[in-house]
Amino acid sequence: MNGWPIFVILMSIAIILVGIGLKWRIPYPITLVLGGAALGFIPGLKEIHFNPNLILIIVLPPILFYAAYSISNKEFLKNIYDILWLALGLVLATTFIVGLIFKGLFPEYPWALAFAFGAIVSPPDAVAATAILKRFSINSRLLTILEGESLINDATGLVLYKLAVIALLAGSFSVTEASFEFVQMAIGGIAIGILSGYLLNLFSSKFFSPILAVVFSFAIPYIAYSAADFFEVSGVLAVVINGLIGSRLLITHFMSITRIIAWVTWDVFIIILNCFIFILIGLQLQGIVERLTFSKAFLYSFYAFLITAAMMLIRFIWVYARNRAICMSRNIVSQFCQTNFGDAAIISWCGMRGIVSLAAALALPFYLPDGTDLPGRDVVIFLTFLIIVYTMLIAGLSLPLLLKSLHVEETEEIKDATIPRKKLIRTAQSEIENLRQSKLIEEEDYLFLLTYFKLRHQMLEISSRQDKLKHPIESARLKIISRKRKHLIEMWEKNEINDELFNLLEGEIDLEESSIARAIL
Repeated sequence: MNGWPIFVILMSIAIILVGIGLKWRIPYPITLVLGGAALGFIPGLKEIHFNPNLILIIVLPPILFYAAYSISNKEFLKNIYDILWLALGLVLATTFIVGLIFKGLFPEYPWALAFAFGAIVSPPDAVAATAILKRFSINSRLLTILEGESLINDATGLVLYKLAVIALLAGSFSVTEASFEFVQMAIGGIAIGILSGYLLNLFSSKFFSPILAVVFSFAIPYIAYSAADFFEVSGVLAVVINGLIGSRLLITHFMSITRIIAWVTWDVFIIILNCFIFILIGLQLQGIVERLTFSKAFLYSFYAFLITAAMMLIRFIWVYARNRAICMSRNIVSQFCQTNFGDAAIISWCGMRGIVSLAAALALPFYLPDGTDLPGRDVVIFLTFLIIVYTMLIAGLSLPLLLKSLHVEETEEIKDATIPRKKLIRTAQSEIENLRQSKLIEEEDYLFLLTYFKLRHQMLEISSRQDKLKHPIESARLKIISRKRKHLIEMWEKNEINDELFNLLEGEIDLEESSIARAIL
């Protein structure tokens, strides 16, 4: 058995690994990377041959778009200097230093490949780190910085990667030309991102059907990326800027049902993409190890560990240097600096590499323009995968221990939304009065709406009193809804209602249940 049946089985296993991660509160990238590593030891699995150019085109646009959609624009801009310090400065420094280390370890390979490798492993992935941090009472500013860094450093690293690959294929490299192209690609990518962000997202908001709007949202990152690629500028930056604009328009220009469907659908799609990439690397590993020979693979595993240690040290020094400089320049009291050093320690340790690095490594071309094999491609992919494994295991699994050593407590506390909810209800009541005075609603409708929102207000007061009691009322409501669902199924099985009516009523119960579940989980 080979081909698609094997791939479907592996995809099913990958999804199970995601489920295990979610069940045991382990970030699913960690379970996937371990699963990908295990694939390399299964005999008989055939290496998949693919067009490397398609990897970046298929995988990166939706991942970057989703990440941009998920971040708060307001918090992102508020912390933009800290984000850029990491996403621009640290990525450039890491690319350069790792490139030097690679050249020292592998002097037979060209400088362009060394810096391509540096660019591949320079951008951290915040998915695993933020999944862990959200379990603790962490300052939301730290989460914003890490998510913002992950977003922009992908763009920085991939622009550097593209320049290095161009130099690798051309056989020459000029710092002046590369710097000019870097600026040109960045400015062009931002411009196309702004233009496409407003045009495509506003066009999507005009769809009458929420389903069509969500389906079109999957085309948006690919259109932005392709447009930037056509003009030979940064498609990555175009997608990121497009997503940042789209995240704002999603709040103001889209129907609520569209937002609900979009988030659920995109969550599923991103998990599938992650599974796909880690399966792909798993199927490559066996062939790569065979071509490298076992003895070299063992040596390169040690090299990967050294490079991982170097990258963690670079990040540590970079973050602490900025923190120390701020404290000294502003003459800040020591207690404040100690608090900031705790935050700096957390940021320093959140340097796990992930899917973007893996996709970039797999996207390296197989051949040079003259038809000969690209030297060092297998080495780069092998080192990249091991660095992802090391950073996930070392930093990812030890991060909770670091947080506890800094006296950051794990929490299941739910943020109090009672006050803003009450304000929204008062706004609704005020609008009801305006509608009545404008004679846009009848007296009967006015009384109904007023009663409805008064009941909502009372429910909020009851709910706020239950916060410290683990939400017993919400739990009781879930039991009531479960009984309603069972009775609905009984009516359907007895043919008291048809399929269409059953689906309608079940959808109403699902929405009611999900609103309560979100308050508890």
